[in-house]
Amino acid sequence: MRIDPLTGPAAPAAPRPTPSAPGFDALLPGQAPDAPAGAGPATRAAAPTVLTQAAPLAEQVEARAVRDRAARRHGRAMLEALAGLQVAVLAGEQDTARATLADLATAAPEAADPVLRLILNEINIRAAVELARQAGLAAVQAA
Repeated sequence: MRIDPLTGPAAPAAPRPTPSAPGFDALLPGQAPDAPAGAGPATRAAAPTVLTQAAPLAEQVEARAVRDRAARRHGRAMLEALAGLQVAVLAGEQDTARATLADLATAAPEAADPVLRLILNEINIRAAVELARQAGLAAVQAA
């Protein structure tokens, strides 16, 4: 019962109709969540299962994980190539190391994870700076 300060007590409001909640048998394997609670075995067998609906999602997650693993491997290879270029510069033999780094910089895979993508972008920028620096040093030494 509701009491309104201006009009006084009001008649109790009619109960709101609630949608019938499915029973626990509606959530049995092989039955769609929107199937009637007392659906028989034929209805349960014809309804799509959650596993069939989740399969494409699982494939997408796996594809993203594969892309991220490849991107991580590539990032590690780029960091190793940058370190190798530093050692090669000190040894005076940077041509091979520069070519390896240039090859890796042109074939960078795209990561699915946005944070990993940013990290790889920073590694690629560092590689581009080093390659440009080495090209500039080579031009100065040739002149």
